[in-house]
Parts: sequence; structure tokens; C-alpha cells
Amino acid sequence: MPYSWNVRRIAGVALLFSALGAAADDDLRQAAAALQANDFAAAIPHLEAALEDEPGNVNARFNLAFACQSMGDDAAAIRHYRWIAGEQPELIPARQNLATLLMRAGEYGEAAREYAAVAADRPDDLQLQLVLADAHLRAGSAEASVAAYERALATNDSSMDALLGIAGALVEVGRLIEAVPYYLRAAAADPKAENLLLGIADRLEQAGSDRDALELYRRYARNRPEDAAVQEDVGIRLLEVGNIHAAKAALERSVAAQPSAGRHAALAEAYRRGGDSAAAREQLRLAAQAQPGNAAFRVRYATALLQEQDYERAAQEYLAAGEADPQNRDAWNGLALAAFQLDNFPIALRALEASEQAGPLPAASVYLRALAMDRLQMYEEARAAYRAFLELTPEMPDEVWKAQQRLLTIDKVLAKR
Repeated sequence: MPYSWNVRRIAGVALLFSALGAAADDDLRQAAAALQANDFAAAIPHLEAALEDEPGNVNARFNLAFACQSMGDDAAAIRHYRWIAGEQPELIPARQNLATLLMRAGEYGEAAREYAAVAADRPDDLQLQLVLADAHLRAGSAEASVAAYERALATNDSSMDALLGIAGALVEVGRLIEAVPYYLRAAAADPKAENLLLGIADRLEQAGSDRDALELYRRYARNRPEDAAVQEDVGIRLLEVGNIHAAKAALERSVAAQPSAGRHAALAEAYRRGGDSAAAREQLRLAAQAQPGNAAFRVRYATALLQEQDYERAAQEYLAAGEADPQNRDAWNGLALAAFQLDNFPIALRALEASEQAGPLPAASVYLRALAMDRLQMYEEARAAYRAFLELTPEMPDEVWKAQQRLLTIDKVLAKR
């Protein structure tokens, strides 16, 4: 974060020099009077005139620089402060003011050099180390910024500006893991700073440190048990890394805080991976119930019912999914399989026709069509379907062998006609 020096502090320094430099010379006397009255516009021509006669008068040049600065003429002020820094580098107030103006002008590298000179004179000045660190960071010298923030923390190890500053600088140089403890210290001191944990967690994730990122996400989530979105996000991340138990707990909190179809579905997946098929099926039912027009949720619920051999209800859910989204081939293929298991071969064939309108049938569905036609004694159609299945060269060795055997039998049946 940028820092700037208090104008009154600078003004005090300028007036001090003005008082010390007051002389019999008329221009200097009038300049001093104008500065005492804060009439900087009136002081400037008198100071310029004095410098024409005595260019090396550091006192007059300092006050001219300050007057220009106060009038908003930063370019002129910088020019005069630079001259003083070159001729009398030990004059710290001039370098301090110069650094402030250089920061404002975007000349961060030179500003950092001036602030470094001031900081060397005042090593225990926390604010000075902070602004020096910021100047280094803006100038693209993140490592130098880290060093300045370390000096700031040596002065005050609980400074939020220093903690967050060094963490940000470490991130800039790619030292993400080293940045984490500083973010954690800041978060411990001020809960608002915890929001920054998400940013560093995201950077860690992008850098491939998934587990380190996850630990930050979990820490953030622990303090927000009622935040359904946060719990859901962490639960899904835990699922992705295979921590099923913790994922289930986070997703349960998410559903309890604010249920939604997506959260029920995510929790269902956690239950499924944990081996609790009944709980998974119930969550899928709730997901489908929450969004009855969402074909994807209904298909997932229907598939869970199919796996439990509840073919009647599975068929109903698949049909509802297909009606909600006629282009959903999984719905029609699932309906075909459920209907086949119920020995409702005509419905199975109609479902496969609907699926084919949405796109080519997968090999398993082509085989199912052949079986349904075979059961209905539609032998010529079944033969064509079996042949179409075999032409797909499916990786289904058992079904391939059965299809070949049925073709031999069908050929014999049709030969007798």
C-alpha cells in the first residue's frame, strides 16, 4: 500500500530552515515573511532572486523547493531537491521530500534510493521502512522490498502493514510458501485479513501446491461454518484430493446452511465415494426435487435407482429427464435399459429411437435394441441390429460372443420361413 509523509511535518522543516536562513538581504527577508504567512506564491520570486545572486545557498534553495512543492509545481521542486541531494546529501529532510515527490511522479526506483538514504538515518522509523518497501516493490525490486519489510517487522512485529506487505512481496517473487505464515499472523490479529487467505490459496493452487492451498481454504472455512458457499467450495476441493471424510463434513454443513440442488448433488458424491449408497441416493433425490426441470440431476438420481434395481422409479425419473431435455441421450438410454429390465420392450425401443434423434447410439444401446427386437421376435430387425452392433467392434467381449451366437440362431429361424 502507498504511504505519504505528513505535509505539516515537511512544512515545519521548511519554516525552521527559513528562520535559520533569515538575513539582512531584502529578498531573503521578504521570502521569510511570506513563508511565515504560508504565502508560497509570494515567497517564490524572492527566493529565485536570492539564488541568482547566491546559487549555492542551500537554505534558500530548500525553501524554494518547498514553496514550489506547496504550489503544486512538482517538477520544479524535484529539480531543486535533486540539486540539494547532490550537493549536500546529508540534508535528510530534502531527500525525504524528494522521495515523496518522486513517488508521486512514478519514478519509483529513484524514490527508493532516496528513501533508503533517509531510512539509514532513521533505522527505527517504522513508517519510513514501510514506504521504502513500497517504493522498492513499485520499482520492481521485490527482493529489496522483502528486506525493507523485514526491517519494519524488526521495529514492530505486529504491524499489519508490514505483515501484509511482506506477504505480498514474497508472493511477487514466487516465494508463496514463505508468505503463508505472514498472512496467518495478519489473520490472527485481524479477522478481516482472512479474506486475503483466499487470494494466496488461489496463487498456491495455480503454482501446483494444491495441498498447501487446501489447508488455507480449510482454515478460512473453519471460521465460517454458516457460509454455505465457502463450505461447498472447500468440500468439493476435499473431494478432489480424496479426503472423503472431511469433504462429507464440509458438504453437510453447506447443505444444512443453505440447501440447493448442486449442494445435494455434491454431498451425494461424497456419500457415494464413502460407500453409503443409500445416503447418496437420498441426496440425489433431493437434488432432483429441488430442480425438477434439470435433466442432469434427474438422470443421476435415476441411475442410482437403476443400480439398486428399482427399475420402475428409475424409468419414471429417466422419462421425466428426457421430457425436460429431449437432447439428453443419457435419459433416453437409461429409460431404455430400465424398461428392458421391466420387460417393456416396446417402450425400450421407443426410448432408443428418441436417443438416436439426439445423436448416434453407443454400442451398448445398439446391443440393447437388438435384444429388445429379439425378445419381440422381430428377427429380421434384430439380425440387422446385431450386425450393426458387431460392425462397431465394441470392447464388450461377452456381448459380442452372445450377438454372434444369436445371429447363428436367427439365421436358422429365418431360413425355415
